[in-house]
Amino acid sequence: MTTYELDRAIASTPGDDGLRHLVLTADWNTPNGTANGGYVLAVLARATLDEAATTAPAHPDLLTVSVSYFKPPTPGDAAVEVTTLRVGRRVSVHQAVLLQNGATVAHAVIALHDWDAAGSAEHTPHGAPPVGGPDDGVDVSGYVPSGAVPIVDRYEVRLPEVPGWLRGEPSGDPEASVWVRPKDGRPIDAVAAAAIVDGYPPVTAELGLLASATVQLTVHLRRRPETAWALMHVTTRHVVHGYHDEDVELWDDRGRLVAQSRQLAVLS
Repeated sequence: MTTYELDRAIASTPGDDGLRHLVLTADWNTPNGTANGGYVLAVLARATLDEAATTAPAHPDLLTVSVSYFKPPTPGDAAVEVTTLRVGRRVSVHQAVLLQNGATVAHAVIALHDWDAAGSAEHTPHGAPPVGGPDDGVDVSGYVPSGAVPIVDRYEVRLPEVPGWLRGEPSGDPEASVWVRPKDGRPIDAVAAAAIVDGYPPVTAELGLLASATVQLTVHLRRRPETAWALMHVTTRHVVHGYHDEDVELWDDRGRLVAQSRQLAVLS
Protein backbone atom coordinates (compact mmCIF):
# COMPACT_ATOMS: atom_id res chain seq x y z
CA MET A 1 0.00 0.00 0.00
CA THR A 2 1.40 3.40 -1.03
CA THR A 3 1.93 5.96 1.71
CA TYR A 4 1.86 9.46 0.27
CA GLU A 5 3.77 12.54 1.43
CA LEU A 6 0.76 14.29 2.90
CA ASP A 7 -0.34 11.25 4.88
CA ARG A 8 3.12 10.81 6.39
CA ALA A 9 3.31 14.51 7.24
CA ILE A 10 -0.02 14.67 9.09
CA ALA A 11 -0.12 11.26 10.77
CA SER A 12 -0.36 11.26 14.56
CA THR A 13 -0.41 8.51 17.16
CA PRO A 14 -2.38 8.49 20.43
CA GLY A 15 -0.39 8.81 23.65
CA ASP A 16 -1.09 7.89 27.27
CA ASP A 17 -1.63 11.60 28.01
CA GLY A 18 -4.80 11.81 25.92
CA LEU A 19 -3.03 13.70 23.13
CA ARG A 20 -2.15 12.65 19.61
CA HIS A 21 1.57 13.08 18.91
CA LEU A 22 3.36 13.81 15.64
CA VAL A 23 6.43 15.43 14.15
CA LEU A 24 5.75 18.51 12.04
CA THR A 25 7.77 18.82 8.83
CA ALA A 26 9.18 21.83 7.00
CA ASP A 27 8.14 20.28 3.67
CA TRP A 28 5.01 22.46 3.53
CA ASN A 29 6.74 25.72 4.43
CA THR A 30 5.83 28.86 2.50
CA PRO A 31 8.15 31.63 1.22
CA ASN A 32 7.75 33.16 4.70
CA GLY A 33 9.63 30.17 6.13
CA THR A 34 6.54 29.09 8.10
CA ALA A 35 4.13 26.17 7.79
CA ASN A 36 1.39 26.53 5.19
CA GLY A 37 -2.05 27.05 6.70
CA GLY A 38 -3.54 24.23 4.63
CA TYR A 39 -0.95 21.81 5.99
CA VAL A 40 -1.74 22.80 9.58
CA LEU A 41 -5.46 22.44 8.82
CA ALA A 42 -4.86 18.94 7.42
CA VAL A 43 -2.98 17.93 10.59
CA LEU A 44 -5.95 18.98 12.73
CA ALA A 45 -8.52 17.41 10.40
CA ARG A 46 -6.70 14.07 10.24
CA ALA A 47 -6.34 13.88 14.04
CA THR A 48 -10.02 14.68 14.47
CA LEU A 49 -11.13 12.06 11.96
CA ASP A 50 -8.97 9.46 13.71
CA GLU A 51 -10.37 10.31 17.15
CA ALA A 52 -13.96 10.54 15.90
CA ALA A 53 -13.77 6.99 14.57
CA THR A 54 -14.35 6.11 18.24
CA THR A 55 -16.38 9.06 19.57
CA ALA A 56 -18.63 9.62 16.52
CA PRO A 57 -18.36 6.52 14.29
CA ALA A 58 -21.54 7.40 12.36
CA HIS A 59 -19.87 10.57 11.01
CA PRO A 60 -16.84 9.54 8.92
CA ASP A 61 -16.68 12.58 6.61
CA LEU A 62 -15.40 16.13 6.91
CA LEU A 63 -18.09 18.78 6.51
CA THR A 64 -16.47 22.00 7.80
CA VAL A 65 -13.10 22.97 9.24
CA SER A 66 -12.49 26.41 10.72
CA VAL A 67 -8.98 27.19 11.95
CA SER A 68 -7.57 30.20 13.80
CA TYR A 69 -3.78 30.43 13.66
CA PHE A 70 -2.23 31.74 16.87
CA LYS A 71 1.45 31.55 15.90
CA PRO A 72 3.51 29.72 13.26
CA PRO A 73 4.46 26.20 14.30
CA THR A 74 8.03 25.04 13.80
CA PRO A 75 9.32 21.72 12.48
CA GLY A 76 9.58 19.15 15.25
CA ASP A 77 7.53 17.50 17.95
CA ALA A 78 3.91 18.60 18.36
CA ALA A 79 0.63 17.25 19.70
CA VAL A 80 -3.06 17.57 18.92
CA GLU A 81 -5.75 17.59 21.60
CA VAL A 82 -9.14 16.56 20.19
CA THR A 83 -12.35 17.10 22.14
CA THR A 84 -15.74 15.91 20.93
CA LEU A 85 -18.16 18.72 21.76
CA ARG A 86 -21.44 17.25 20.50
CA VAL A 87 -22.63 14.21 18.60
CA GLY A 88 -25.94 14.85 16.87
CA ARG A 89 -28.00 12.73 14.52
CA ARG A 90 -26.59 14.26 11.32
CA VAL A 91 -23.55 16.27 12.46
CA SER A 92 -20.95 15.98 15.20
CA VAL A 93 -18.77 18.90 16.30
CA HIS A 94 -15.22 18.60 17.56
CA GLN A 95 -12.45 20.87 18.77
CA ALA A 96 -8.81 20.29 17.80
CA VAL A 97 -5.89 22.22 19.28
CA LEU A 98 -2.34 22.04 17.94
CA LEU A 99 0.17 22.25 20.77
CA GLN A 100 3.91 22.82 20.61
CA ASN A 101 6.34 23.52 23.45
CA GLY A 102 3.43 23.89 25.84
CA ALA A 103 1.68 26.58 23.77
CA THR A 104 -1.37 26.54 21.50
CA VAL A 105 -0.37 27.37 17.94
CA ALA A 106 -3.67 26.68 16.16
CA HIS A 107 -7.28 26.02 17.15
CA ALA A 108 -9.95 24.37 14.99
CA VAL A 109 -13.66 23.67 15.19
CA ILE A 110 -14.50 20.75 12.92
CA ALA A 111 -17.88 19.36 11.91
CA LEU A 112 -18.23 15.78 10.66
CA HIS A 113 -21.14 13.94 9.07
CA ASP A 114 -21.87 11.10 6.62
CA TRP A 115 -22.24 11.95 2.93
CA ASP A 116 -24.20 8.76 2.39
CA ALA A 117 -26.89 10.14 4.73
CA ALA A 118 -26.90 13.67 3.27
CA GLY A 119 -29.88 15.28 1.56
CA SER A 120 -30.66 15.46 -2.15
CA ALA A 121 -31.58 19.14 -2.68
CA GLU A 122 -29.44 20.87 -5.31
CA HIS A 123 -29.03 24.43 -6.63
CA THR A 124 -25.84 25.27 -8.51
CA PRO A 125 -26.07 28.74 -10.10
CA HIS A 126 -22.79 28.40 -11.98
CA GLY A 127 -20.37 25.70 -13.04
CA ALA A 128 -16.62 25.33 -12.99
CA PRO A 129 -14.51 28.03 -14.66
CA PRO A 130 -14.50 27.63 -18.46
CA VAL A 131 -10.84 26.68 -18.87
CA GLY A 132 -9.23 23.75 -20.63
CA GLY A 133 -8.16 20.62 -18.81
CA PRO A 134 -4.85 20.20 -17.01
CA ASP A 135 -3.22 18.72 -20.12
CA ASP A 136 -3.99 21.99 -21.92
CA GLY A 137 -2.43 24.14 -19.20
CA VAL A 138 1.01 25.65 -18.69
CA ASP A 139 3.44 24.13 -16.19
CA VAL A 140 5.01 27.06 -14.33
CA SER A 141 7.23 25.02 -12.00
CA GLY A 142 10.34 26.22 -13.80
CA TYR A 143 9.76 29.75 -12.50
CA VAL A 144 10.59 28.65 -8.93
CA PRO A 145 13.83 26.67 -8.43
CA SER A 146 13.29 23.24 -6.88
CA GLY A 147 13.86 23.36 -3.13
CA ALA A 148 13.55 27.15 -2.88
CA VAL A 149 9.97 27.08 -1.53
CA PRO A 150 9.10 23.67 -0.03
CA ILE A 151 5.33 23.82 -0.57
CA VAL A 152 5.85 24.49 -4.29
CA ASP A 153 7.48 21.05 -4.53
CA ARG A 154 4.44 19.36 -2.98
CA TYR A 155 1.96 20.28 -5.73
CA GLU A 156 1.82 20.11 -9.50
CA VAL A 157 -0.06 23.03 -11.06
CA ARG A 158 -1.29 23.95 -14.51
CA LEU A 159 -2.63 27.37 -15.54
CA PRO A 160 -4.21 28.64 -18.77
CA GLU A 161 -1.19 30.94 -19.14
CA VAL A 162 1.79 32.14 -17.14
CA PRO A 163 0.41 34.61 -14.56
CA GLY A 164 1.56 38.19 -14.78
CA TRP A 165 3.20 38.25 -11.35
CA LEU A 166 5.51 35.36 -12.32
CA ARG A 167 6.57 37.31 -15.41
CA GLY A 168 7.31 40.36 -13.28
CA GLU A 169 4.22 42.10 -14.67
CA PRO A 170 1.42 41.95 -12.06
CA SER A 171 -1.92 42.22 -13.83
CA GLY A 172 -3.77 44.12 -11.10
CA ASP A 173 -6.48 41.42 -11.15
CA PRO A 174 -6.24 39.23 -8.02
CA GLU A 175 -7.91 36.15 -9.48
CA ALA A 176 -6.75 32.81 -10.90
CA SER A 177 -8.03 29.47 -12.18
CA VAL A 178 -5.51 26.73 -11.45
CA TRP A 179 -5.44 22.96 -11.91
CA VAL A 180 -3.62 21.37 -8.99
CA ARG A 181 -2.80 17.90 -7.70
CA PRO A 182 -0.32 16.40 -5.21
CA LYS A 183 2.98 15.91 -7.03
CA ASP A 184 3.32 12.34 -5.79
CA GLY A 185 0.00 11.35 -7.39
CA ARG A 186 -2.02 11.10 -4.19
CA PRO A 187 -5.75 11.00 -5.01
CA ILE A 188 -7.60 14.06 -3.78
CA ASP A 189 -9.90 13.14 -0.91
CA ALA A 190 -11.46 15.47 1.68
CA VAL A 191 -8.27 15.97 3.70
CA ALA A 192 -6.21 16.72 0.59
CA ALA A 193 -8.91 19.04 -0.76
CA ALA A 194 -8.96 20.96 2.52
CA ALA A 195 -5.19 21.42 2.29
CA ILE A 196 -5.18 22.28 -1.41
CA VAL A 197 -7.48 25.30 -1.02
CA ASP A 198 -4.49 27.03 0.60
CA GLY A 199 -1.91 25.49 -1.71
CA TYR A 200 -1.54 28.21 -4.35
CA PRO A 201 0.35 31.49 -3.78
CA PRO A 202 -1.90 34.37 -2.70
CA VAL A 203 -3.47 36.02 -5.74
CA THR A 204 -2.61 39.39 -4.17
CA ALA A 205 0.67 38.72 -6.01
CA GLU A 206 -1.16 40.22 -9.01
CA LEU A 207 -1.28 43.44 -6.96
CA GLY A 208 2.46 43.20 -6.23
CA LEU A 209 1.75 41.86 -2.72
CA LEU A 210 3.08 38.32 -2.30
CA ALA A 211 4.06 37.91 1.36
CA SER A 212 0.89 36.78 3.15
CA ALA A 213 0.16 34.80 6.32
CA THR A 214 -3.20 33.21 7.15
CA VAL A 215 -5.02 34.46 10.24
CA GLN A 216 -8.22 32.41 9.88
CA LEU A 217 -9.25 29.78 7.33
CA THR A 218 -12.62 28.07 6.94
CA VAL A 219 -13.25 25.21 4.51
CA HIS A 220 -16.66 23.78 3.60
CA LEU A 221 -16.65 20.38 1.91
CA ARG A 222 -19.52 20.02 -0.58
CA ARG A 223 -19.24 16.34 -1.46
CA ARG A 224 -16.90 13.39 -0.89
CA PRO A 225 -14.01 14.22 -3.27
CA GLU A 226 -12.71 11.49 -5.56
CA THR A 227 -10.51 13.09 -8.21
CA ALA A 228 -6.94 13.15 -9.51
CA TRP A 229 -6.85 16.86 -10.39
CA ALA A 230 -8.77 19.72 -8.80
CA LEU A 231 -9.55 23.07 -10.41
CA MET A 232 -9.20 26.03 -8.07
CA HIS A 233 -10.85 29.36 -8.71
CA VAL A 234 -9.15 31.83 -6.37
CA THR A 235 -10.24 35.42 -5.79
CA THR A 236 -9.29 38.26 -3.48
CA ARG A 237 -11.98 40.92 -3.31
CA HIS A 238 -10.71 43.43 -0.75
CA VAL A 239 -7.38 44.48 0.74
CA VAL A 240 -7.99 46.75 3.74
CA HIS A 241 -5.44 47.97 6.30
CA GLY A 242 -2.98 45.25 5.31
CA TYR A 243 -5.45 42.35 5.55
CA HIS A 244 -6.96 40.56 2.57
CA ASP A 245 -9.66 38.00 2.00
CA GLU A 246 -9.24 35.02 -0.29
CA ASP A 247 -12.12 32.90 -1.58
CA VAL A 248 -11.63 29.52 -3.26
CA GLU A 249 -13.99 27.23 -5.12
CA LEU A 250 -12.53 23.78 -5.71
CA TRP A 251 -13.96 21.65 -8.54
CA ASP A 252 -13.18 18.05 -9.44
CA ASP A 253 -12.13 16.79 -12.86
CA ARG A 254 -15.79 16.08 -13.71
CA GLY A 255 -16.81 19.72 -13.10
CA ARG A 256 -18.44 19.13 -9.71
CA LEU A 257 -17.95 21.49 -6.77
CA VAL A 258 -16.10 19.68 -3.98
CA ALA A 259 -15.06 22.45 -1.57
CA GLN A 260 -15.26 26.16 -0.83
CA SER A 261 -13.06 28.20 1.46
CA ARG A 262 -12.57 31.70 2.75
CA GLN A 263 -9.59 33.02 4.63
CA LEU A 264 -8.42 36.28 6.10
CA ALA A 265 -4.68 36.83 5.81
CA VAL A 266 -2.24 39.56 6.74
CA LEU A 267 0.25 41.03 4.29
CA SER A 268 3.79 41.51 5.49
